[in-house]
Amino acid sequence: MAHKRQHFVSQHYLRQFRIGSSEQVAIATIDPVRIVGAGAISRQCQEDYFYGDDKALEQLFAQSENDIAPVLAGLSTKLDFNGRELVALRLLVAQLHIRTRKAAESAKVFPKHIAYKVIKAAIERGDLPPPPNGNWTEDMMDFKGVPGFLFQTGTIPCWLEMQTLDCKLLRAPASTSFITSDNPVVLLNQFAVGADPIRSFVGFGQSGFQLLLPVSPGLCLFFYDPKVYKVGKRGKRLLDVSVSDVEIINALQIQAAEKCLYFHEEIHGADVLRMINRYAPLRVPIRENLKEYPGRNEKERFLHLQRPPPKLPGDWEFCRYRRRIGARPGERRNAAWTATIAELMEDIRRDPKGGGIFTRLGRILGSDISGTADG
Repeated sequence: MAHKRQHFVSQHYLRQFRIGSSEQVAIATIDPVRIVGAGAISRQCQEDYFYGDDKALEQLFAQSENDIAPVLAGLSTKLDFNGRELVALRLLVAQLHIRTRKAAESAKVFPKHIAYKVIKAAIERGDLPPPPNGNWTEDMMDFKGVPGFLFQTGTIPCWLEMQTLDCKLLRAPASTSFITSDNPVVLLNQFAVGADPIRSFVGFGQSGFQLLLPVSPGLCLFFYDPKVYKVGKRGKRLLDVSVSDVEIINALQIQAAEKCLYFHEEIHGADVLRMINRYAPLRVPIRENLKEYPGRNEKERFLHLQRPPPKLPGDWEFCRYRRRIGARPGERRNAAWTATIAELMEDIRRDPKGGGIFTRLGRILGSDISGTADG
């Protein structure tokens, strides 16, 4: 049977962390905790037919990666980005957030639990035969097509919500470096920590939303709500951060990762191992995100799927609250824009061939809009 290797973290992204000019990257695993050593980038973050056999989706990946790759590579030399390049960087972030294996497995938690309960009840009633070993578990089933569905339905809303976020390029001191992982986009909301024990507040349109993506050993993108946080000086995109800040950002990568961490020099293995041992206990298994609560009677149960953000293991120096904050945790950063995005996605659902994003937005808003993402 022919293999069709598909990457859920793009190779052009992992190349920013490669060892020298090679096509290898240094690898560590979190469970079990160990330093693997150097491995081929082409063998990382990939599975056969991960997205299925969807040629249109593959072409979309190829086109977007060709557009994004030179922008990503140029960050390390330019240490800056213009407006058009920021469009590409936002798209990179939205795609990497949606398309990983951990994102797909997280999306399966709720439907797999429901299917498990339904089939278990049918087995107990005698309507279905028990499995060969007699023990029915959630691991005995799977849902196909989830990665492609998430990518097609989730990328645009996330990307558009990012239009109301500011972005800084964080630079690590020469004495340290950023690491990345097989699930590299980290979502946070410092502003809402402790506001509600069963809500995470890490939706892309939430007030106080924050997002980090390391883009090289020396640089990390930081998107944030400018109405809540103050980051660096106005008008300057590049911000030098401290060694302790880099440690905190790396700790977030360890918490967000599915299985693997990646870094650019094998000599950093001992330090990466130290950080795994220190911060891996903060990780939360994705199955623990689904909570069951008692209902109004003995037969009723409420299921709640929560995706808690990683925990900041310390106070970072580069991000501060504004003196006056008008928003409250749980509010939309820009409710009118979020409603417009929802209307756009409904328009796409009703009429898949009704034009590009900006053409549709123009119809919805009743004005002419043009942009690089149309088509």
